[in-house]
Parts: sequence; structure tokens; C-alpha cells
Amino acid sequence: MMEEPTSGEKVAGSEDLTAEIFIRLPANSLALCKWVSKQWLSLITSPTFIKKHTLTYPPLLSGLFLIPRQPGQSHKIHSLSLNQTKPSFPFVDFLNYRGLEIIHACKGLLICYSQSEMTHYVCNPTTRQLRQLHSCPYLRNDEFALNLVFDPLRSPNYKVVCLQKVDGQESNYKIAIYSSETGVWSLSEEPFFVPDDVEFKDGVSCNNAIHWLKNTVSGLYLDLNNTEMLQEMPELPRRDEVEVSQYKFKYFGKSKDYLFYIISRPLLNYYEIYQMKEDYSGWDLKSRLNLNVLVTKYPSIARHFGFHPLFSEYECDVLSVVHSGDEDEDEDLEVVLSIPGEVVTFNLKKKTSTEMHDPVFRPSDVTIWYKTHSVYEYFETLSLV
Repeated sequence: MMEEPTSGEKVAGSEDLTAEIFIRLPANSLALCKWVSKQWLSLITSPTFIKKHTLTYPPLLSGLFLIPRQPGQSHKIHSLSLNQTKPSFPFVDFLNYRGLEIIHACKGLLICYSQSEMTHYVCNPTTRQLRQLHSCPYLRNDEFALNLVFDPLRSPNYKVVCLQKVDGQESNYKIAIYSSETGVWSLSEEPFFVPDDVEFKDGVSCNNAIHWLKNTVSGLYLDLNNTEMLQEMPELPRRDEVEVSQYKFKYFGKSKDYLFYIISRPLLNYYEIYQMKEDYSGWDLKSRLNLNVLVTKYPSIARHFGFHPLFSEYECDVLSVVHSGDEDEDEDLEVVLSIPGEVVTFNLKKKTSTEMHDPVFRPSDVTIWYKTHSVYEYFETLSLV
């Protein structure tokens, strides 16, 4: 007499049922499930399943990659989870084992560089998948920057933008764009004139465009939707009644397809958080963060304040801006801050702060707590590279 299959065997034998279960699991869990069997591997890496899973679980900011900038510290990649139920990401060991340096990040994919192999890769850290990036055939020198543009809700394909100085022409750049869909680099027809104060290595990908600051006063962006031409961003915000010299740049980044720019008034100890208008016509002041609210709870912020002109502001570094709350609710903005001995999130609406569990770095003896880390965002995604 043949035995009836168990419920587990029924699930394992039904690809449709397995898919219905898997579609409800987060990407990090599925990245482990794919090693169980060839059947599960085939299902989880199927473009059809990945597309459906992406629509079910739109990539949300899950954490940050942090690389310390302080001299004498190891420059290996560390992670900071923004989800208190997931305090760590095991794939960071994979990145460090391979000796990979993060060059740029966008919606769950990374551009990495292997010094030992002298090779660039596109990497999905969630799935530990690497793909060697085809060398740009138009490179003629080592002065170039690579930026990644990717949005899995728009397309499963990504683009890599390479900007390079033209030999013998001080301020002229040429642009080459790699498409993962075609596997081919294309070159812009004419070089672009770019002021010397633009830092192309710190581009912010948002709305299928890359944005760069120009001397923290204005900026440029490359729109990949239509023209693929460099365009001027609106002048970055300053209060007309205050001299520009009284401001300090703190942060330029994105959250949920909105650009954010943060400046500080050191003597008044507050940050101004601006958001780019949807039509790119200017910037709106979204909120102010009064650092005096934090000093009582975190006195280390003011440990050197006022001792010397060099310490004319609280020691605090903006790591990220995050939308919290559900889509149907009035969302809050949270600012992730690095301070001596702690990493905290501050909710701008509720005026509350929360310490992150198990901070990666506690170098409270650094001389100046300013830009102590290079920061790259991490999103969970099953997207193929």
C-alpha cells in the first residue's frame, strides 16, 4: 500500500504552491533558501518570480554600509542595520573576504572594485552575486568616475555611467553609458564642459538620473530618461538674510525618490533639511533639527564645544535620511546621525531619538567628529546582475 505524501512533500512537489509561499518571504531569507535544492534555486532566480517578488516587496532601505575614514582604522566594509529585528548582515563578510571596495550603490546593487584583480564588478550583496563589469573601451586615462543607475520597479536592467576627463582639456568630460540589457557601452557625441568643483565620485541616483554637487552651492544632474545630457540643478538653498559663510554642508542624498540637502548653522546648533521639488524648480524647507534637544541625552555631542574656534559646532554627522511609516499614512522623516560613541535616529515629526543596537564604531576619542564614515545605502533585492 502506497503511503500518502506528507504535507511537506506536497509543498516541495508543487512549484506553484512553493512560489506562493516564497513570494511572502523577504529577499534575505530567499537568498538562503536558494541553496536548498536546484528546484528552489531555479524558482528564486527566475526573472518572472523576481519581478513578482519585487512588486510584492518593493526595495526599502534596510541598512547602511560604513567605511571608516579615520587614519589608522581598517577600511573594511561594515554594516549598520536600520531594522532592529535584523541587527547584522552576514553577506558583509563575503564582500570583505573578496577584498571588494564599494564605489557606488543604488537600490540594492553595488559597483565594487577588486584591487587585487584590478577589476570592477556589479554586485548584489543580498544574493552574493557578482558580475564583472565590461571595461569601458573609451577610457584613455585613470581619471574617471563610475555611477550606477537602477530601479527594479522600473526595469530589471541597470545602467553604469562613466565620466572621464578628456586628455589635454582641463574641464571637458566625456560620458559613456553601459546598459546591462545590451551589454554594450555607448559614448556621448560631444564632450561636456564641467566646472572643476564638481565631485563626480559622490553621485546620488534618483528618478533615473544621477546628481552631483558643485562646490555645495549648486549642482548638475544627468537625466537618463530622455536627453542623457548634463543639466543644472536649482541653486542649493540658502537663507537670503544670512551670509553663505555661516552655513556648513552636512548631507546630500535621497529617500523614496526625493532628493534631500542638509545644511547647518553651527553657532545656532540646528540643521535645515531641504527637499527638492518634484518638478526640479527649487527646494522646500521640510524641517529643522535642533541639536540642543539631543545634548541632554547625548552630552558627548558637546564634549569639545566652544573650547577652540575649530570646535564651533556640535560633533555630529548625518549618515542618511529615511522615510518611516506606511504609504497610506502621513510619513515621518528620520535622520540617521553618527555621534561620539553612538549611532542614533531622530524623528523630525515626533522629536524623539533612538539608539541603534550594537553600533559598529565607537571611536569616541577622534579629534573631530565630522564625516567619519563613507556611507552607502543597502536595499534588500533579488535582482539579477
